[in-house]
Amino acid sequence: MEDSVAGFADEDELYRYIGGIFETALADPELAPKLNATGLVLRMQCTEPDSALIIDLPGGVVHKGSAPDLPAAGATMAMSTETANAYWQGKVNLTFAMAKGKVKVEGTVTKLLQLAPLSKRLFPVYVERLRADGRDDLVVA
Repeated sequence: MEDSVAGFADEDELYRYIGGIFETALADPELAPKLNATGLVLRMQCTEPDSALIIDLPGGVVHKGSAPDLPAAGATMAMSTETANAYWQGKVNLTFAMAKGKVKVEGTVTKLLQLAPLSKRLFPVYVERLRADGRDDLVVA
């Protein structure tokens, strides 16, 4: 991954793009049951800027922020918004990123790793959404 990749400006952008990818997946008749079956509530905690999403796969809902009334996360992924953006374009190897400390994972890592093959199908959809919004600044070359 190149160092010049952009991250998001705020939590709203994190929700729009990363949250939007999960909402797309949760609406997909083929992917939704597989995501639901993981039973995982995932917290994406990002830096630069500080922002968070709670992705409730069994409930089929994506929440912005980290209010106390949201479902408790079974796993947390922590990374910069730059890394999150690059990951969803297929430009970050999760295992290497974890080894290098670019992505920190807490909780049920096995369930999290179950998501990896499913998420690969969303990479082109994510890039398409960025381009449709005229956000070429976020597209990794």
